[in-house]
Amino acid sequence: MYVVTAMKSELNNAVQVAQERVKIQFADAFRAIYQRNRVPDSFGVDTPQIDRLVITGRSDLAGVYYKDGFYIILTDRPVEGNSCKLFAGNLRAIYRGECATTRKRVTSHLFHSHYKADYSERATRYQSKPENRGKTFYEAFWPHCLKLEAGGPSGVDIDQDPNRNYSWLVVVHQMEGSSQEVRKLAELAFDEVFGHPAGSRDA
Repeated sequence: MYVVTAMKSELNNAVQVAQERVKIQFADAFRAIYQRNRVPDSFGVDTPQIDRLVITGRSDLAGVYYKDGFYIILTDRPVEGNSCKLFAGNLRAIYRGECATTRKRVTSHLFHSHYKADYSERATRYQSKPENRGKTFYEAFWPHCLKLEAGGPSGVDIDQDPNRNYSWLVVVHQMEGSSQEVRKLAELAFDEVFGHPAGSRDA
């Protein structure tokens, strides 16, 4: 009448097929949007909502999309071993990532000291309230951020030396209503099309 192991296999195969289809859609879109491996100066009305932001200080973060997104960080700072093929002028992509709170995640990468201090301050303030005593701060902390060197520190401060001497650009694909699974497939598709950016290190 039925074989549950066969049912499980059928479901798993269906999920894999759907994931591959989504990844291919992202890869095709990236090739169309970033023709000749270049970030355009502006994006056409026929593309998804994409923001292109030059970041020099923390005030520029106000322009970074806050919600679900897939983002790319580009710079002219050399990163050893980076062979990612996506450029914006002489800036090369060194990181790609995804998050449900894109602005905070970008902050954790590019203004890491501020991010850690701000997180700690908000956690302390939350836990000092009588009704929250003994509770864990509800907001996740991201220990793994952009790394310019293998085995080096996680996250940078682009408003401090030596990073302030370089240019930094963030490109954000707004993906409100997506899931982390969908955005992770965007990451895999990006790597397939342009190569894995060296600053996107797992540890």
